[in-house]
Amino acid sequence: MLYPHVIKVISPIHFLTPPIGFLFFFFMLYPQRSFKRWQWLHFLPFLLHFIELIPFYLGPVEAKIHEAELIMQYKSLINYPSDVSYFSPRTLVLLKVISTVAYSFLTAGMLIQFIWKAGRLVYQKNRLLLNWLAASMSIRLVSLYFTLSYVTGGISFNNLNFSYSDLLMNMDAMLNVAFLFVFPSLLDGVSLNSLVLRLNEPARQAEPGEDEVKLAKYQQIAERLEHHFSKERIFLNPDLSQEMVASALSVSPRALSRATVYMYNLSFPDFVNSWRIAYIVENQKVDETWRNYSQELLAEYSGFGSRQSLNNATNRLYQLTSARYFSAQLEK
Repeated sequence: MLYPHVIKVISPIHFLTPPIGFLFFFFMLYPQRSFKRWQWLHFLPFLLHFIELIPFYLGPVEAKIHEAELIMQYKSLINYPSDVSYFSPRTLVLLKVISTVAYSFLTAGMLIQFIWKAGRLVYQKNRLLLNWLAASMSIRLVSLYFTLSYVTGGISFNNLNFSYSDLLMNMDAMLNVAFLFVFPSLLDGVSLNSLVLRLNEPARQAEPGEDEVKLAKYQQIAERLEHHFSKERIFLNPDLSQEMVASALSVSPRALSRATVYMYNLSFPDFVNSWRIAYIVENQKVDETWRNYSQELLAEYSGFGSRQSLNNATNRLYQLTSARYFSAQLEK
């Protein structure tokens, strides 16, 4: 009653949070996928409900006060007469609950399926991320139980007063915000198994007659290079150059080139292509969608730019066509 202009402001948001939660989980688990145009359809209910409420938002304050008085009179956010929107408050709540339940179970199923198929190595690499998502999903399902209980009349929230049940129903969002403040790197999503440091640990020892100083120098560059590739995934840039990487690592292009030859027996372009190929292999192992991509799409999404470049790289590095190489990797 003190702030009538906020009446109904949160109503469209109830249609917005379930799809956002689902897409948040989706892109955490599959960060290599891009947002598709058809995915905007997830937000259609929010948009339609928001549009129908615009006349109410821009209307006189008396209409808002009247709406608040009805809520207070009937002591309910669900069972009271209102002509503000096309659907009655009860029907709107039913639609919101259906949306929340559907997206919650879709999200839970997607998470369970990913963990089941990911394998031990991918799980170990992403243990913190996957455990966090599982905990968040558990709280969301508990919150869903309280929401359904309230809507069906199983529990009462002490009329319209705030209660600890309200707090629990918002704990999922609070947990996620707090967790990301502590571990912001989790927003990078799942890291694939090949996109980690590939140098032997402990650090390789100098062989007889090998220059220890040179080994230490190039090993340090290689470690920084792999960390940069793993964290930033700059190898996905088809225009990536040796000069760009050298500048990012604060080394000379010549030192960078010598490091890849010395540590991996690979030229810098071949080193970059080995990461791109590993990226495709790991995506195909954990994401069935990637197994159905054409060679052109695989080349585009991995930074090669063209099918011919991808095929040339697999021929040079593994003496196989790209199609045969990826087929062999999936059979392992």
